[in-house]
Amino acid sequence: MSTTKPVLGPRSAGAHALLLAFVGVGAAIVALVLVWLAVSRDAADVTVFLTNQARLDVDAGLDLPAGAVLLGDLVGVDLHVPDVPLGLRLLAAASSVLLFLSIAAGALALAQVLRSVRVGRPFAGGSSTRLQVVAASVLVGGVLAPMARDAAGFAALDHLGLTGEDAPFLAQLTIPLTPLLLAVAVLGIAEAFRRGALLADDVVGLV
Repeated sequence: MSTTKPVLGPRSAGAHALLLAFVGVGAAIVALVLVWLAVSRDAADVTVFLTNQARLDVDAGLDLPAGAVLLGDLVGVDLHVPDVPLGLRLLAAASSVLLFLSIAAGALALAQVLRSVRVGRPFAGGSSTRLQVVAASVLVGGVLAPMARDAAGFAALDHLGLTGEDAPFLAQLTIPLTPLLLAVAVLGIAEAFRRGALLADDVVGLV
């Protein structure tokens, strides 16, 4: 009788769960440090985008070889803004904070799912709910974090008075599609786990 080797055995699942737990705790600590830095310092770093004219001016100033140019209609650059109020500093940090908090929540939730796999009960212990947490984490880190980054960039430009038509920067709202698709896929897996749990309960009831 042939046997099928598991893709993720108990020992491997336990090791990966432990690694994810460390990643989750580490990401949460980084998020707290970023908030502390935003509160303690008097400046902020934001991402803004050059206008087409500013990009062309940069091309001319770089003295690039013939045929070499900066590509893309929008070229993102990091802008250091000194002497900004606390609210703007927190907004500037929000993107990174949301990203690391989403990593922490997603990693810890996925670690719990792998622990259930390790003990041979993948559908027990609320695995479906934990996978829904993973999907929400993907949305927060992949969609809300970039939107917060763009909002901080616009707020910083407005603070500096660089939002006019002649300004070298422009505001940009980014809504990534890949994280949305990934979140839907994870929700589909969560639904499969939920139905698997129901089937497991039915089997137990028949025994």
